[in-house]
Amino acid sequence: MARIAVIGATGYLGGYALTRLLADGHTVRAIVRSPEKASLPKGVETVRGDVTAPNTLAAVFTDVDGVLLTLNGGSDPERARRIEEDGVANVAAAAEAAGVGRVVLISGMFAQPAYADYPWEHSKARGEQLLMASPVASTVFRVGFINETLAKFIRGGRPVLIGNQPHPIHPVAADDIMAAASRAFEMPETANKVYDVAGEQTMTLREATAAYAGAISGKPVASNAVRVMPLGFMRAINRLFLKGEMTRPLGILDSIDRHGDVTDTTAWFQDFGTPPTPFARWIALQRDNVAERSTS
Repeated sequence: MARIAVIGATGYLGGYALTRLLADGHTVRAIVRSPEKASLPKGVETVRGDVTAPNTLAAVFTDVDGVLLTLNGGSDPERARRIEEDGVANVAAAAEAAGVGRVVLISGMFAQPAYADYPWEHSKARGEQLLMASPVASTVFRVGFINETLAKFIRGGRPVLIGNQPHPIHPVAADDIMAAASRAFEMPETANKVYDVAGEQTMTLREATAAYAGAISGKPVASNAVRVMPLGFMRAINRLFLKGEMTRPLGILDSIDRHGDVTDTTAWFQDFGTPPTPFARWIALQRDNVAERSTS
């Protein structure tokens, strides 16, 4: 097993990364800006570090075999650039200097010139380029729609979809992503490769939302029962009442609404196999979790 440093451990995907790496027997070190505020699983070493401050990174990669990056700089273009572009370059340089064997970057499916319609997507794309151009062996996961995101589509107990979302998607479970990332550190053949990461099953986002709503409510929900909120209306709500906190999520949903799922999972399935948690199985697990909580 390897010694892995995780950057972005307190973020959306960071918790899944820590849990999976520990379960797989890796020694895990979380690099966080404020260790005193971090609440992380038992067994995780916590060390202070900041990707925007290169001088804090030199020491944190001592005795580390690999680095897992799950960064999100938010919707502000300058902050996204500092974290997801310059920050990745800083990590690559520090990892090379420390003799780190592999860096795995969790990116997004729209982080490529043909689909990067928003500043944060440009920053992710540039971060990928800088990492892959560095001397350190690297692996990039361009992730599609993540199953766990569906929880955000339940409002007041009702399923709500933003945008018409007519295109097919291939949802993937967060743990399946991190299980593959965990394996990548010990798979030499995955070095210096970019993978599109998604599930095997095809459905619309509306169908996925209905399935999730049914799982957590305990009763079937038809796709046509999912309420659709226009993107333009939600942008106005975001601007007038939410102080812009939904700017990035709305941008991502806009990209999905226009482009659909742009992943090509051929290489992903070839090197890692099909994800072990099919969408129907994941939905069943959500249903079981709700039933267990209701009886506890």
